[in-house]
Amino acid sequence: MYDNITVQGIVLDTSLVKEYDKRIVLLTVELGRITVFANGARRKNSPFTAVCQKFVMGEFVLRPGSQNTYSLVSSSISNNFMDLSRDLEKLAYASYACELVGYFTQEGVKATDELNLLYVTFKAILNEKPSLTMIKSVLECKLMHIEGILSIEALRDTYKPNKISEETEYIVNYILSRKISELYSFDVSEKIVEELEKIVSKYLKKECDRHFKSLDILKPLL
Repeated sequence: MYDNITVQGIVLDTSLVKEYDKRIVLLTVELGRITVFANGARRKNSPFTAVCQKFVMGEFVLRPGSQNTYSLVSSSISNNFMDLSRDLEKLAYASYACELVGYFTQEGVKATDELNLLYVTFKAILNEKPSLTMIKSVLECKLMHIEGILSIEALRDTYKPNKISEETEYIVNYILSRKISELYSFDVSEKIVEELEKIVSKYLKKECDRHFKSLDILKPLL
């Protein structure tokens, strides 16, 4: 019999299981990205109803199960980002953030930086500062840097001299060098936003073989 474990995490995604249960994908500091089953979460007055929603951040007490899954024992919410679901554009960007971070994380590998990045990204999306398009590019840049697949040198090698303006290269350098808590404390011209979005999206596509469903919703908004 396994002992219960306590983790800090954010709900990346949810799905329905059987008649009354839910399956959640949880990004945690301690265990990385894991699958958790919340039995009875869809029953009336269930203590799991509120916490088993996308974008919820909190503390989760889990019981390890078979096949690398966990059962939810108890939980408490520390931050509720449900307001992201009340605006279609913000919902699309936040869902993309969850999908992207979920792709780059895995079970058994601590995800402290990724969790902190997702947290500050949610706050930035809610405030729309900087612009949502800029937030998307900053997220992609910083996440790929955290995962070790993006550096300013790699970007230069990909796009060759004169393919990136000095201003945009400076912004990329700024993003890569900043603490996660400082990432969204600046704004730039629309011209740089457009160039950054173009080159970072292209670089991500080169490094990542996943089609992100959230982008289908985002495309008309970009």
